Amino acid sequence: MTLLSIIAALLWEQYRPLRGPLLFDTQFSRWSDWLVLRAGAGPSRHWLLAWGLGALLPAAAVALAGALLEGLHVVFAWAWSVAVLYLATGFKGITFTCASIARALKEGNLPRARELLAEWGVNETDEADESALSRITIEELLRLAVTRLLGMIFWFALLGVFGAVLYRLTHLCYRRWRGEPAFAEYMGSALRLMDWLPVRVAAFGFAIVGNFEDAMYGWRTQAMEWEDLNEGVLLASAAGALGVRLGGPLQVAGETLERPELGEGEPATPEYMDGAVALIWRVALLWVAVLGLLWLGGL
Repeated sequence: MTLLSIIAALLWEQYRPLRGPLLFDTQFSRWSDWLVLRAGAGPSRHWLLAWGLGALLPAAAVALAGALLEGLHVVFAWAWSVAVLYLATGFKGITFTCASIARALKEGNLPRARELLAEWGVNETDEADESALSRITIEELLRLAVTRLLGMIFWFALLGVFGAVLYRLTHLCYRRWRGEPAFAEYMGSALRLMDWLPVRVAAFGFAIVGNFEDAMYGWRTQAMEWEDLNEGVLLASAAGALGVRLGGPLQVAGETLERPELGEGEPATPEYMDGAVALIWRVALLWVAVLGLLWLGGL
């Protein structure tokens, strides 16, 4: 049932991709705004309660709804899980934006590329040239690939709709409330734990479907130089698998932001964005194939 749900949700998204702000995100935004008004002025423990109400409670409610539907008929529960995955993932829309950024860069329209990156929440790119914008886009694409696709598949396979929704909402909570130090302290640790295993499984997948030797070399020798180790593992392995250089210095607000270089390949160009999208989908299909083998082995 888990395997069929993942396959159905991915196929549904391929043929009817969601565009624009996801209903899942907009509804959460309204709920989180209400919570932050009540948690922001209170002691730090109120932020833990806010996460419970903003992520844990909705995930439990979704899982309970699935259990009640299963009591009616297993097909209803299956349809529910497919719908939840479809509405919560929305990665196909991310690839559309990535393609639009690549097209804008190829046409030399840097302002349009910056405008599209801002839709992902990536700002302060006014001083970035084509190569820097290409690097930033690929890096953000890889982060979103975990948050909106690979991490969702991982936690759904492990804990069903409860795990997938909890993972997605926890990321949304952190992204929306990370300006609050008390909340960032709690959620930063929780997200590092939740991302630890899916990021490394994804990194190993990049190595399998890409350049294995360079991906593993980047993982072993470059990942720990990145500020966030999970991100370092993800970006270094992907850079090696693609044969492209990521990271490196960026010009932000008139100053140079020094970042370690990841990968040993060519400088990033818009053409590598298509390769990054293809790499991510190959890993997703690899995971589905592994789940299929595990399912066959259990028959």
